[in-house]
Amino acid sequence: MALSPRVARASRAATLSVAAIVALTALTACGASSGSTGSPTPVETASATPTATETPAATAAPTSDAVISAPVGVTCDQLLSAQDVYNYNPNYVALPKAAPAVDSKAGQIAGMNGLTCQWKNGTSDYTIDLGLAKLTADQLTSLKNIAFAAGGSVPTYGDPSQVEGYFTVDGAKGQAQVFTGSYWLTLSSDEFLEPGDAQQLLMAAIPHLPAS
Repeated sequence: MALSPRVARASRAATLSVAAIVALTALTACGASSGSTGSPTPVETASATPTATETPAATAAPTSDAVISAPVGVTCDQLLSAQDVYNYNPNYVALPKAAPAVDSKAGQIAGMNGLTCQWKNGTSDYTIDLGLAKLTADQLTSLKNIAFAAGGSVPTYGDPSQVEGYFTVDGAKGQAQVFTGSYWLTLSSDEFLEPGDAQQLLMAAIPHLPAS
């Protein structure tokens, strides 16, 4: 059924009015949205946690059981005379102050306040380092056990009932050591390649040891 021209105009006018209202509402909403400034959300600041202070590592207290040699009662010249050394090799001369390698047996004895002696070969610059310490029976037993565990027992450095002998090669140096009475006597040198190389000097030194 066709609408009359008046009714049709009224219908379109109503439609336009509704459209205008919708458009106005949208513009109003958009303006309100664009014009508003939202309150910034406060950023939560993490509370500072105190840093733990590292406790310094405790320093170990020095031990009081260091092995110290008793006075040996003999000098280098008395233990091995110039003639003894000359008979072994005339190129060796005594040095006024011994400076044995720290990792040698003589160096270990130097740390015990024992006697240390040194002779130098004027041709090869090799040295012979001697160390002598006078120790307690328990200290000697401990050292004998270490020597025995390392091997190299030598029965020809004196009377086996009186002398316990050992020979090892550490690096380039041969190291001979004997235990007799209350003494620990050592000799080391680059020239000692086998036990017999140190035997002449040891056999010369042992009789010069004071009575234990």
